[in-house]
Amino acid sequence: MKNSLKFGFFAVLTVFAGFALAGAPLIDPSVLAGLGMLGMPVVGEMGGDVQKMLSQLTDTAKAAKETVESVRKAHEDLDGRVAKIHEELGLGKADAVTKAAFQDAVAKVEKSEAKLDQLNKEVTELAQKAVNLLKGPESQKTLGQLAAASDEAKNYRGGNVTLVEHSGPLFAKANVTSAGASAGALINPYRVDGVLMGPEQPLTVRDLFMAVTIGSNAIEWVKEKLFTNNAGPQNGEGTAKNESGLTFEKMTSAVATLAHWIPASRQVLADAPMLAGLIDGRLRYGLKLKEDQQLMLGDGTNGNLLGLVPQATAYVATGIPASPTKVDHLRWAFLQASKALYPADFAVLSPTDWALIQLTKTTDGAYLFGTPTDGAAPRIWGKRVVESHSLSASNFLAGSSMAATIWDREDVTVRAAEQHADFFIKNMVALLCEERLGFTVERPAAIISGTFL
Repeated sequence: MKNSLKFGFFAVLTVFAGFALAGAPLIDPSVLAGLGMLGMPVVGEMGGDVQKMLSQLTDTAKAAKETVESVRKAHEDLDGRVAKIHEELGLGKADAVTKAAFQDAVAKVEKSEAKLDQLNKEVTELAQKAVNLLKGPESQKTLGQLAAASDEAKNYRGGNVTLVEHSGPLFAKANVTSAGASAGALINPYRVDGVLMGPEQPLTVRDLFMAVTIGSNAIEWVKEKLFTNNAGPQNGEGTAKNESGLTFEKMTSAVATLAHWIPASRQVLADAPMLAGLIDGRLRYGLKLKEDQQLMLGDGTNGNLLGLVPQATAYVATGIPASPTKVDHLRWAFLQASKALYPADFAVLSPTDWALIQLTKTTDGAYLFGTPTDGAAPRIWGKRVVESHSLSASNFLAGSSMAATIWDREDVTVRAAEQHADFFIKNMVALLCEERLGFTVERPAAIISGTFL
């Protein structure tokens, strides 16, 4: 009996402890703390499920308190009956009434303890549910676990059976998804190796002309300025022969420096070794792209090269047949260069203009310039065609590779230094890319610059 009372008492205390842990104690928390039953701070916010469970625990706890009190009173009554019957037995006065009262007290105690046993089971079950709710969804069994543990599954012999029943949302707060608040932090995106760099424009102008390496900061050459040709027969013996004239002029072209730089920290260059190579390659490409534009369009001022277009001879369309096409204009430009005694061997066109020319068809729909599957090098009127992004649409160049020369003073170099401003104390590095070159158009008449009219 005493063990049962003790068990019931601790079961009730378990209920009180559950309420204390949930932040709604039935008795003062200091009492439970004194019993060593508060192992964690009391929390004050609970979900709806926890509130419902706590309401059930409250009702059960009240019933437990009443039951324990009734058991205590039954035991006190029984103890009094036992003492009285012992006294009467000692005096020889025990009768049937006393024995009946004793049996009645024993029956009350047994009934109260049976009720207490049932209450203990309910308290234990509710306390476990409360603990599960307080711990969170991870302590609850899944539907699969409940089905596997059911007696129906263990004793299955075939047919349709109900393994487990579920009342409530099947997928609620326990869903595991790729959302950031769920399991998203565990998912790592697939990382493609390397760096996807931007496109690079084809560089074409340098390949048109001869390049010579020099060791000075300027290029100087002597150019024929005027040749007066008076060659002819002698008008009899003793007469003066015809005199011709030839004059020259000295030309000078400065070597230009093309350069650009990028600042980078020493840390990033050390931590990402691949970055140094990427920067090096991009700096070199950017410099060559500017070189290509300068060779084509440079105006010769403020350190710029003097390019092909500013020095070229203007295209003259006089005499061309009526309603000329782009193809007709190119042929007429080749003729103009040929008349200047510099046979043309190339044409420079914008990608748009060359595409329009290639799309030219005969009246029956056949392409004039090969077929879409033709992989031959582009040519027109027997001359090489060079596509240049430096030329805008409707503009063209036609001429001879003898017209100009590229003079390389220093090839492209990339250098790194900390001696810039306060870079040294900031752990910064200046990555400098530069080249030095000159460009001369010795025969302007050999380059024809024009526009498709």
